[in-house]
Amino acid sequence: MNSKKFIQLATECGLSASLITVSKVSRLSFSLFHGEIDSYSKSTTSKILASGIYKGKLASASTEKDDASTAQFLIEQIKEGANLIEKKEKPEIYKGSKRYHKKNLYSKELAAWEDSKKLELLHELEDTLKGLDPRVSEVEVSYSEVDSDLSFTNSYGLNLKNKSNYYYFYGSVVVKDGDEVKSYGDIFLDSDPSKFHLKEFAQEIVQNAVSLLHGTGLKSKKYKAVLNQDVVSSLLNALLSNVSAEKVQKHSSLLEGKLGQQVLSKKISVDERPLEKNCFFSYFDDEGVATTNKKVFSRGKLLTYFYNLETAAKDGVESTGNAARAGGKMGISFNNIVLKPGKLSEEELFEKIKNGVYITSISGLHAGLNDTSGDFSLQAEGFHIKDGKKAGPLTLITIAGNLYDVFKDVIAVGNNSKLTLSSTNTPSIAVKNIAVNAE
Repeated sequence: MNSKKFIQLATECGLSASLITVSKVSRLSFSLFHGEIDSYSKSTTSKILASGIYKGKLASASTEKDDASTAQFLIEQIKEGANLIEKKEKPEIYKGSKRYHKKNLYSKELAAWEDSKKLELLHELEDTLKGLDPRVSEVEVSYSEVDSDLSFTNSYGLNLKNKSNYYYFYGSVVVKDGDEVKSYGDIFLDSDPSKFHLKEFAQEIVQNAVSLLHGTGLKSKKYKAVLNQDVVSSLLNALLSNVSAEKVQKHSSLLEGKLGQQVLSKKISVDERPLEKNCFFSYFDDEGVATTNKKVFSRGKLLTYFYNLETAAKDGVESTGNAARAGGKMGISFNNIVLKPGKLSEEELFEKIKNGVYITSISGLHAGLNDTSGDFSLQAEGFHIKDGKKAGPLTLITIAGNLYDVFKDVIAVGNNSKLTLSSTNTPSIAVKNIAVNAE
């Protein structure tokens, strides 16, 4: 699709303003099972989204087809859609921000990495995982890669492009000791092939799996706790959904009316850093608004909501560059969230709480969390903390509490930050207490 030709044709066909977004995403994934390729997928999908103002009404159209008829088809769909709109709202296509922080972080090394080398590493990872401990009974490994190319052009002369790529290895093992069976898996995520250290990755997976064997119970009550990076990431993502101005304006966020107020522990500072130099870098949102690094919580105080153009207009403020299209609707999202790390290692967090629990995984967040109240009840795995040290594993437990209370009760933050696939970069945290129910 030639974006400039579309804009020109749209003007000739009577659209007073128009924009076109063209996205192309290539995905590669394959997995092994017992030394053989279990699945293999390589695909490229393209999507073209166009919007335009016709007779004072803003309408949109999209297609995955790209040929000589595509531009005319999209324009006709926009005109038909505009004729059906009855709402008397001021239509707007964003003209552009004063400044964009453009960078090229596309990894040429990853793009040039041969598939045969990736497969060779995957076989080596599988063999390494199998050989590290005789209790390993099953191994699952996979490789995934995403390469995306996005362009945004409008009739006001705005022309934006962003190209990115990243990969991740996944490894998991099942370990058996007698009748007891445990499993553990993890991913390694980056855009630089040279940063993947296979043996270290494999050793950590097997060690974590074996450490879960022979769990013991505990009494159901509230305990001091350390939550690891993955658990913190999941809970923080759920909390940040309430920073959406859309939820606030619909009166479905507990953070409504809390700007400038102390809502979390003073130990908690959270930034959104879409301009961070990593694989999730993005310098404009889905409406063409420039993104900026911003403080969301500073020492527990809520400093901003996330806005797109529509919600910003309702509150009489500027968009924060958090527009995200989901299907045909423009919504709000966030990217590259960073919970500011502290100075303590995870071992020092254990020392700080003396006795309690160390939670290493949670499940059932979608079903076990009330999005409005923040109350949750989730299955979890973890370990005892005794005399300031990580001790033996726990039998299956359930943890319960409230998202806001968890982050209000933080007494220390670790220095072991980890970037996850959800684009959050979080360390472990220590909290005053969390309710633990033994199964």
